Amino acid sequence: MGKISSSVGLVTGLNIQDTVKQLMAVAARPKDILTARNESLKQEQIAYDTLGSKLLSFQFTANKLKTSSVYSTRTATSSNESLLKVAIATGSTPSIGSFQIRPVQSASAQQVVSQVFEGASANLGSGTFSFGFGGFLDQGISLDQINEGAGLQRGKIRITDRSGSAAVIDLSFARTVDDVVAAINNNTDVGVNASVSGDSFVLTDSSGGSGSLTVAEVAGGTTAASLGLGGVNVAANTATGADILRLHAGTKLSTLNDGNGVTVSKQGIVDIDVSLSDGSSLGIDLHDADTLGKVLEQINTAGAGKLTAAISSDGNRLELTDLTSGSSDFKVENGVTGTAADDLGIATTTSGSSITGKRVLSGLRDSLLSSLNGGQGVGTLGTLQITDRAGVTGSVNLAGAETLSDVISAVNAASPNVTASINSARNGLVITDNSNGGGNLLIANGDATNTADKLGLAANQAGGAKNSGALKRQTLSEATLLSSLNGGKGVVFGEVRVTDSNGAARTANMKSSGLEPKTVGDVIDSINQLTNGVEARINDAGDGIVLVDVVGGSGTLGVTDLSGDIAKSLNLTRASTKQDVNGTERQVIDGTNSHTIDLSNLQSSSAAVPLSSLNGGKGIGDGDIRITDSNGKSLVLDLNGADSGITTVGQVIDAINAKAEATGTKVVARLNSAKTGIELEDAGTGSAKLKVEEVGNGTAAKDLKILGESTLIGGKKIINGAGAFTASTGTQTGLSALAAKINDLKAGVTASTVYDGTGYRLSLSVNAPGSANQLLIDSGTSAMNFTETAKAQDAVILYGNSSTPGGGVLVSSQTNVFNGAIPGLNLTVGGASDTPITVGVAQTDETLLTSVDEFVKAYNSLRDDLDKLTSFDPDALTTGLLFGTNEALQIDTRLSRALTDRYAGLGNFQSLEQIGISVDADGQLAVNKTKLKSAFANDPGGVEQFLSNAQSGVAMKISKVVDGLAGDEHSLMASSSEALQATIASNELRLDQWTTQLSSQEERLTNQFYQLELVISKLQQSQSALADLKPLAPYTGA
Repeated sequence: MGKISSSVGLVTGLNIQDTVKQLMAVAARPKDILTARNESLKQEQIAYDTLGSKLLSFQFTANKLKTSSVYSTRTATSSNESLLKVAIATGSTPSIGSFQIRPVQSASAQQVVSQVFEGASANLGSGTFSFGFGGFLDQGISLDQINEGAGLQRGKIRITDRSGSAAVIDLSFARTVDDVVAAINNNTDVGVNASVSGDSFVLTDSSGGSGSLTVAEVAGGTTAASLGLGGVNVAANTATGADILRLHAGTKLSTLNDGNGVTVSKQGIVDIDVSLSDGSSLGIDLHDADTLGKVLEQINTAGAGKLTAAISSDGNRLELTDLTSGSSDFKVENGVTGTAADDLGIATTTSGSSITGKRVLSGLRDSLLSSLNGGQGVGTLGTLQITDRAGVTGSVNLAGAETLSDVISAVNAASPNVTASINSARNGLVITDNSNGGGNLLIANGDATNTADKLGLAANQAGGAKNSGALKRQTLSEATLLSSLNGGKGVVFGEVRVTDSNGAARTANMKSSGLEPKTVGDVIDSINQLTNGVEARINDAGDGIVLVDVVGGSGTLGVTDLSGDIAKSLNLTRASTKQDVNGTERQVIDGTNSHTIDLSNLQSSSAAVPLSSLNGGKGIGDGDIRITDSNGKSLVLDLNGADSGITTVGQVIDAINAKAEATGTKVVARLNSAKTGIELEDAGTGSAKLKVEEVGNGTAAKDLKILGESTLIGGKKIINGAGAFTASTGTQTGLSALAAKINDLKAGVTASTVYDGTGYRLSLSVNAPGSANQLLIDSGTSAMNFTETAKAQDAVILYGNSSTPGGGVLVSSQTNVFNGAIPGLNLTVGGASDTPITVGVAQTDETLLTSVDEFVKAYNSLRDDLDKLTSFDPDALTTGLLFGTNEALQIDTRLSRALTDRYAGLGNFQSLEQIGISVDADGQLAVNKTKLKSAFANDPGGVEQFLSNAQSGVAMKISKVVDGLAGDEHSLMASSSEALQATIASNELRLDQWTTQLSSQEERLTNQFYQLELVISKLQQSQSALADLKPLAPYTGA
């Protein structure tokens, strides 16, 4: 018989389910009581955890009151925000006070314009035109270098010419020798011109008077004396000042050799080898030397008793003395690596006991001959033969010349009527005939030294002036500090990837802490240590690094900054070009700062469009491009590796065609007929389509508009990247083409054509401000000439008292931003001011008020929860979860005590109420901000001591109290919560047991009722059977 499933007994009609439920409800009463108790415990645990969290939040706000920054917050103001903005540097605490700052000048970028042309496409003629940065032969040095590093005592001088006219020259803001010369020469009140001769200033009187030429101090200053002009009083047209430039112990090595410095190897490497006359030798390690004094110390220490080194009497070179005796030569040479002996001018051999070095300090406004030709120098000079146009001949002996001034002075002292000077481009010499004769100007080599040729002055011409052209003064060497690049801002260290023409990519790590490169030479060494076929060195122009690919692969040479900006700062991220290197065509990247343009070959082509100009100037994305022809053959452009040097559309086309030939891929790349994109034509015989696809996640093919499959055009399978760029560049000529050519160079100059109402001019605007970004423009053999419309100049401020002569300190910046000129402040110059601007730094209570407000709010939030959890309602006779608990009482008691106690030994304040923080009748904290502000204003140190004292301050005490209440696993809240958790877990186990027991009991009761139904059913059946029995008739026997 099957089991009865009805909830109502079929026999008895009894509701079994309800009956069992009622019986089980009675049986489950102990479990229900335990469940309710456990839920109450859970709520209590939640309450403890909530209070613990609130306690920790309160502790966090208290701990903020321990930090000194809460009490040292500053506010900075400027009395003239339009001319000088001030801001506190992030994380800095500048000193409180008032500072006088006078913005002398704001930074500006140079701008020049050409002469007028009839139209933007006018023919510019032939010849070459060049421009670049640096390399001026007559660049005045910083005045900080004069007077053995003492610099100029800034102020005013009075000059009186021979006619009796006088002028006061203000040199309060002069920073360079050029500034001094310009200040004197721009004054029209006196007939006096200033110039420089070697290490001295020269004044030339042109007034025509017969009196004395004098120079006097003004207002008790010493400016004239510091210029070497103090006490000048001569009855002559020329006055030469004292020698104010000489080597000294503090001379920075980076200033020697016209700023090209001295190469110093790392510690443990010999920089200078010295062989002495007694046959002994010395190895001198100049590690860490950055001044001449340190060099002398290293040499004299290494050569103690045998060798001495000193500055020569003329102050321009070093002298070494061999103290030993013997028959061997006294010899000084470079160590195994580096060029320190050469750079110090002492590399030579003599049979005597002393070596007088070469000149390493050129002068106030001069260039060493050794700095010319990119640092290779001009070699040994001899005699220069000059014949002026009137036929007067003279020989000029230049054998002892060491500087360009020596050359100029010697030529000008010779008998021919010629004048030697720096040319107008300031990058070479010019000899001008003054004779007005009818013959030719002849300048020739006077001996086998070929001096005229070396100086670029050989001439036989009817014209009256011979220009040497660029003499290429070196501006960058292996000793050049990386910190001097980018206008003195330095570089960002990082990793540089170099990929040779075979596609071999290697990465130079130039960011490892403690091993970062310091000099250009360090960068060269890092690249040369890579194992791919790329060699690095200083270029022939001496103004950049040149990279030469020596593996001769079919790709290009590429350099990328993976991080940092070292390669970009050295101009090494530009495209490689094919150049002849010792008779072999190589891929070369030249990081030169100068560029020459042939005006006769200006018409630009769409193939020259820079990839960086595509997509609205966003360029093309990284990644590789796979091109598959109809035969299934493929080539890949590896724009992240072997082809990373590709920068123009034309180079993309050339690379595709070169790879197609190398791999046998039947595809031809060219410009489309509209000159607006790359066109690919399939030259295969297969049935498949020509296909271009991205490799990886790049977007280069899409950006070039060649992604996808070919379409049939004229029976040919073509992919046309039309619309990737415009065809306008293909039609540019004249000024427009020249501007486009210059802009394509990405040389830090923006070129444009401007119409001035009468004609068109070429405008060149330097992208970055500052005097370090001054253009050197050489018209060369072209007819181009330029006029400066905006000067390259640094921003300059005078910090300090400017009311007295020489007062204050001049500070300059390439931009208008001065970070750290006043420690902790950032200044931004908006314009020049004739008067000082007051910059004020004051203490502010804003951070303290905010921190105290957070402290009070955190406590009151805790107090609200505590009051709610310990509440008692006498009407409803209900209580909060933690009413009467020890934990709640402990929190209330301990915190209240900490907030209301008196704190002794902390200065003027002993209670929170004294500084405006009090507990009200409801136990809440309240802040009287007026009282707090007053307390802090009157005694900021006292408030800080009271709140933040590390041993017994309010914040420390509260923090310790909270630690005891909720700080760790042993705190009151944690212990209570843990105890509750144990009880809850035990109850959960008992409840699980109850559940099992009750489930069994319920099943048993249900089965019992079902069994009862069966029994009663059987009884009823039996009864029914008995009822159906009929009595038998009596037996009658019939």
